[in-house]
Amino acid sequence: MSIVNQDVRGEDPAQATKAPERDYEAELAALRTDRNRWRAEAEKLSEQFQNTPTIDRSYLLTKGTMRQRQTYHALAKEVKAADIQRRRELGQKYLAEQKLESETSKLVVLQKDGFASVDLSHHPLVQDAIKECRDTYQEAIDSGKELLSKDSLEFVGDAGWPFIASGGVYKLATSPLLLAPVIRYFGMFPIMTGFGLLSARNEEFYPHSSQRLHFDPEDRTQLKVFFYITDVDETSGPFMAVPAEDSAVLYNDPDFKLARQDDTAVREGSIRTFTGPAGTAIYCDTCRCLHAGARPGGKKRLMLSIEYNIPTHLNSKLWEGDPTPERRCRTLKVRDYNLNEYTEALLAHPKPA
Repeated sequence: MSIVNQDVRGEDPAQATKAPERDYEAELAALRTDRNRWRAEAEKLSEQFQNTPTIDRSYLLTKGTMRQRQTYHALAKEVKAADIQRRRELGQKYLAEQKLESETSKLVVLQKDGFASVDLSHHPLVQDAIKECRDTYQEAIDSGKELLSKDSLEFVGDAGWPFIASGGVYKLATSPLLLAPVIRYFGMFPIMTGFGLLSARNEEFYPHSSQRLHFDPEDRTQLKVFFYITDVDETSGPFMAVPAEDSAVLYNDPDFKLARQDDTAVREGSIRTFTGPAGTAIYCDTCRCLHAGARPGGKKRLMLSIEYNIPTHLNSKLWEGDPTPERRCRTLKVRDYNLNEYTEALLAHPKPA
């Protein structure tokens, strides 16, 4: 029997089996449906996570919603209840024992405002601190070295270097002159987490900088004391703040995430601008009050910033075994060899050997 090999190469194409035509439009529509379905799932999961409590401090500092931050703050108050109670008692003891300065002995930062200002330019402690800051700035300029900067601010000096424990800035930051209003505001003895000298780069506007209104991320409350080292008027890029009661439109929004805001985000006329001579002190709760500064102007502005917190702040460990490292405690370089119970509590780090 013979086998005949059939050569189909010459077969009529019309007789060959045709592959079915693909409906590309239908396939694209199906892909779009899948994409939209997975996008919706991702958004749903993201929303659920944003509404879920978290103890990831690094996440909360940069991405947490107000609901998450409030939940963490409440948890931290419970975990650190003993330290908070100790600081409440220490604060009352401090106010009773220390000789309070007349300029701030009755100064109260009202909760509804979240800020207050006072002219301390004639106080010797303030004058010494101003001189130290101006000398430090001049030395930095004379050195010819470029200052570390971030958008609208240049960082001239920090706690521990060049501002050491025997200097005027440290003595001011740890004095009853500044601490009395802070203790009254918090209802407890605070932690000083840092201080530094800032030079405003106010030649231009930086849209992603602190020239726009913003909250600070460290906690649900903190108090910074800003000292003008130069005279500041409307053309110097003065510090600006919105009262806490007006900032509450965002502060109390559970889904709000910290982000720069335009002035239109708050009630018209609610932004307070602070001007004054060198030595003007501005107390401001920068976690509760939207604030900004260093906006474009024709005059130089030097400002000392001193930061006070309570034990719940996000840069400190939640518990001893917390794996997330402590962040931005800028007083670690301070070497105060004459610590007492107050300065030890204020610095909140071990006494140097």
